[in-house]
Amino acid sequence: MKKILFTSIVLILLLFPIVSKAVATNSSYYDGVKIYVFYEENSENFEQEKQWLEEDASIMKTYLNINENSELLSKVKDALKIGGNKLPITIIGSTYFIGFDEKVQNNMKEAVEAYKNVEEYGDIIEKIRNNEDAKDVIKQNEEIYKQPGKFNTVFNIILIIVVVCVVILVIVKSLKKKKTSTKSHH
Repeated sequence: MKKILFTSIVLILLLFPIVSKAVATNSSYYDGVKIYVFYEENSENFEQEKQWLEEDASIMKTYLNINENSELLSKVKDALKIGGNKLPITIIGSTYFIGFDEKVQNNMKEAVEAYKNVEEYGDIIEKIRNNEDAKDVIKQNEEIYKQPGKFNTVFNIILIIVVVCVVILVIVKSLKKKKTSTKSHH
């Protein structure tokens, strides 16, 4: 019984650094992801999107009024092959979203999740602002967004802890049974 308790404590101590790192790295859902929003004044869709984005202080967001950034918007639309004139246009990595509703919001969450799982990705807005070629960055970012979603690290850690606890409980229970069966034979 003391062996099991000792083994359990050792397992928990070994898992502690992994758990604490996972919690630390996942403490901020949008950590490190840049979001650019091209908008026009008095747009109801933009106001709804801005309100949603402002709910999370960890999002690095830049709002670009099209009256002041029409040339940049034109270059971004050319680079990403965005047609039409509907606004707002939101850029996350090399992924763009037009307008804002529940479906767009859910798709934006997916894009943020994809980009937050990589250490670094290209900022096409900065490339275009600096009159640099953005094709390589766009291609790199598209590969990031196409990758299948990674499992949430915190979820995996919790799952590991649950499995370890179940294994410990099963071992303890079987030892108790053995102990009771040996007592009944004497």
